[in-house]
Amino acid sequence: MITMTFVLKNRSKTITNASMEECVIAFVKEYEEAEHEIESIRLDQSDDPNEYFIISGKQSAKKWYDSIKKGVIK
Repeated sequence: MITMTFVLKNRSKTITNASMEECVIAFVKEYEEAEHEIESIRLDQSDDPNEYFIISGKQSAKKWYDSIKKGVIK
């Protein structure tokens, strides 16, 4: 399971699913109007809370988000 935390302008949304692509699909389904607010994305992929990956910066986060959404990054 993968947990993705989408940090938005004044809030964050956390989604857990089987893959990054499924997390993005769930985010789009529930919060598509907030896509332009994404400031960073945190990915947690294991049970160890010390193991995570953060894409920070509005442009970088948006590029990663779009790539995952298009299926380029899985």
